[in-house]
Amino acid sequence: MKIEYFYSLASPFAFLGSEKFQAIAKKYNVEIVEIPCDLVGGIFSKTGGVPVPERSAQRQKYRLDELKRWSEFLNIKINIKPKFFPPKDPHIPAKYTIAANLLGVKILFGHELLKKLWIEEKDISDEKNIELISNQFKVDFTELSLLAKSDKVSKIYTDNTEEAVKKNVFGAPTYIFNEELFWGQDRLEFLERALKKF
Repeated sequence: MKIEYFYSLASPFAFLGSEKFQAIAKKYNVEIVEIPCDLVGGIFSKTGGVPVPERSAQRQKYRLDELKRWSEFLNIKINIKPKFFPPKDPHIPAKYTIAANLLGVKILFGHELLKKLWIEEKDISDEKNIELISNQFKVDFTELSLLAKSDKVSKIYTDNTEEAVKKNVFGAPTYIFNEELFWGQDRLEFLERALKKF
């Protein structure tokens, strides 16, 4: 069994759900197919989404309220207004995550990038911060960097985003299991209910 995991490396809700999602996948022995994609430029623009800075004041306030609630409920401390959000270039961490995946480091690399943004107040567009994660997983950063900047990874990133839109993904994180779509980390219980049926 597989779960397709569409997400942005800048999504606080992807971060808040990351560990629980991994635990659910492990519990049911399900493979996670990690699919980093271009949420703002590729998905929002084609599905009616609006980037956070362009949303109304009311929606921005409610988003922060929700982040605070979920952070407290899950006992995961995050900075709801981190210094480097949105990242200067969200494509850089996404492409490095795809490259890490190709080199065998799956899910955890992306999780660490999310943690750097939402807990450690780091710019995940800065390759120096990405290199720290590379070292953490004992991945050669020169090799990783060359791969992340390759045409191969750029194509995967574009294909991921196009696939997301084709499969009706409109936000992050989105989990697809058995052709059923679950949007948001607050839908993980419904995802688990679906897994129990198999």
